[in-house]
Parts: sequence; C-alpha cells; structure tokens
Amino acid sequence: MRVVEPTGPITDRELATLFAPLARASRIALAVSGGGDSLALLDCADRWRRNLPSPPELVVLSVDHGLGRSSKQDAEAVVGLARDRGLAAKYLCWTGKKPQGDIEAAARAARYRLLLGAARQAGASHLLLGHHRDDQAETMLLRLARGSGLFGLGAMRREIATGDMIVFRPFLAIPRARLTETIAIAGLTPVEDPMNADPRFARTRLRRIMPLLAAEGIDPAGLAATADRLASAAEAIETAASGLIGTAVDIDELAVASIEATALLDAPREVRLRSLVRVLLAIGGEQYPPRFERLAALIGDIERHDGHTRLKRTLSGSVVEWRGGRFVVYREVGRGGLPETAVKSGFKGLWDHRFQVEIGANAPAGLKLAALGEAGRRAIGVRAGISAAGALAALPALWRGTTVSAVPTLGFFGVEDAAYSVKARSIIADRLAKPPSFPDFLAST
Repeated sequence: MRVVEPTGPITDRELATLFAPLARASRIALAVSGGGDSLALLDCADRWRRNLPSPPELVVLSVDHGLGRSSKQDAEAVVGLARDRGLAAKYLCWTGKKPQGDIEAAARAARYRLLLGAARQAGASHLLLGHHRDDQAETMLLRLARGSGLFGLGAMRREIATGDMIVFRPFLAIPRARLTETIAIAGLTPVEDPMNADPRFARTRLRRIMPLLAAEGIDPAGLAATADRLASAAEAIETAASGLIGTAVDIDELAVASIEATALLDAPREVRLRSLVRVLLAIGGEQYPPRFERLAALIGDIERHDGHTRLKRTLSGSVVEWRGGRFVVYREVGRGGLPETAVKSGFKGLWDHRFQVEIGANAPAGLKLAALGEAGRRAIGVRAGISAAGALAALPALWRGTTVSAVPTLGFFGVEDAAYSVKARSIIADRLAKPPSFPDFLAST
C-alpha cells in the first residue's frame, strides 16, 4: 500500500517531531540567507520555540558573501526580520580578496566558516540548515556524476558533528514545495539568489532536468530514500572499520601508524578501503577522502605487495611505506612544508592537527614551532632506525633562528639551551578512534 505524504504548510504538530532532537538545547543558531528554504527554517524554529515551556534561545545568522548587488541588503533584511520577531541576529560578511576560479565552492566554504565561527561565539550547541529533500536528491545525483563511492552517495546527513558543534537539518525529509507553502502562509517573501539561476553551476543545470527524470520515475522522494539506504550501509561499514582499526592499527608517540598487514588484507575490501581512508585523514589532515581512483590504486599496490620488496606511496598528505614487516603511515612533509608559528613561554596549542604542544614558563625568547625537517634531523644526528627518516622530519621542533632548540618527542635539547619545559603529545590515536565527520554541508548547497 502506498503511503500518502503530508501536503501543505508544515504544522505545529509536525514541528514537535522535526525539532525533537533539540529539545534540551539552550541556544541554537540558524543559518538564514533570505531564500525560501531558510525563511521556512526561521519561521518553523520560531513557532516550535514558542510552543515550549522552556524555549531555547535562537540566534539568526546571515552572511553577506559580497558577490551580488543585493547580498548586503538581503543579509540586513534577514537580521531585521529576526529582530522584529524578538530574536537575536547577527550580520556576517565575507571580506577579503575573492578567488578567480571555482567561486561557488569558495563562497560556500567561506559562508560556513563564518556561520560555524559565529555560532560558537554565540554559545550555540547546534547550527541549523534549511536543506530539504530536493537538495538531498540533487546532491546524490551530483555525487553520482563525480563517481563518488558509498559514503558520498549517502549524501547529506540529518545530523553531523563538527568539533563541538552539531550541524542539524530538520527538513531533510521535507519536499521543497511544502517549505514554499509554509513561508507563503507566514507572509514571508524570499529573495532569489542569482547563483541559483546561473547555468555555469552544475546544480542549476541539474535542476532544469529534474522534471524529466521525475517523469521516468527518478524523483526526489526515491532518490532521497536511496541516499538514506546507502547512508545506513555506510554506517555498517564504518562500524566494521572501527573494529579493524582497533585490532590492526597501532599509533606510536611519533604519530606514525603501523598497520598489521594480514589483518588488513583479510578484511572485506570496502572495510579495508574505509580503514585506510581514516588512517590517511587522521595523519594527513585532509578534510575529504582522496579520489576513489587514487585510493583504489594505493590499495591495489598494498594487495599485490609480496612482503619483501620496497613499497612507498604518497596520498592525502601521508606517506604509506612497507617497513619492518608492516605498512606504516606517516605525515608527508611535502613541497609546501608544515606549519610554522612564532611561540613563547606558556604556549599551549595544536600543531599540524597531530600534536598537542605545551611550552613551560622558562622557555627562551625567539622560538619558532615548525617541522624538524630533513636538514634538522641530520643536524641533531638522529638516525631513522625503525621509524622512517620522513616520519622524523615531520616531527614538531622548536627553532631559534636556523638552530634546532628542542625536539620534545625525541627528548632533544640544543647545547646552547638549558632543558626548558616543553611537551608534545600525539593526538592521532584520538582522531583515529572517532569516525571522521566529513563537512559535507560545505558541499551541499
């Protein structure tokens, strides 16, 4: 029996279910551009909140990306609308030089960087986005066209953690038409983003052919349902990958992953691929997985390796090498090098996403935190031993000018420096233990 979908504007009764995961939140941020979907988000969140005995605070955030004639006016109008409803609101602006190429992706990344930063600054636990079922269907087709694997075809997730913030999409199962009716009955008039009509962008072109696909039975409801099923399959593989990582991967104090070859090769191929992706992302620090073709080539080399000959490959900011009877993965220094920053006594912070560094109060002045590098490794006379020379070169070191002052992970201090207090702890094991929450919301609007 076919299920009859609800139609018409979103009701207050539905809102209780849609926003149920937020019932205990004290402060929530809403991303509102002024388009129809985000105005529906504002209206629905406000109505839901008003029906609660102890409502959370709402903070409306609107970004002026500076790419259209009316972008500033649109953002200011959203702020005014929110304040008219008694809600806190903040205007955000993307400043600085704009890139010449792939402006859509750059604007999207800048927009969400600003939104997440402002949401955190406001003390919000959640950032709400207005993506709906039609967006989900389009995202799946776009990823299909790019040759995405299972995790990509799962498309957008309703809830995703990014650091200490939960990105939440309450409308992901709601069709666009119902959001349009919702703002109409609320008396809200959306603004039209000219980028949504620009044929240079793949999503705009795809929207033009969606009615043709729907006529052949490939409609948004079916595509979104398929994406949900693929996401469930991806979660099962993620769980299996976590098990494999827990038994087959060791991380040492130098942030080098050591993978037991037999356990890796005995695992199903999809689990093997996912486990390797997680190791690469934890060490290399990339936001997104490598392209499938490159990943498949690497796993193919690993599968064909005879256990005796040399193997060394690079991918996603990491080096994969056969060493000491195991596959080891360590940070690639690369042509651009690793981060460099001036530091002083009392410094506490993260370096290259891999090490938590703390410098005591007795440190000398004029220190720079940077990679040891191959020249530094040779200068202090450290042999590679069981660890590859490249792994040692990627360690955090404190420099005074052109001289290595200290390498805390190796217990090294220069002869001109007293042994001041400095610690560097690898956090790779912590990163690897948690499945990566890909910032897919950056690529979905």
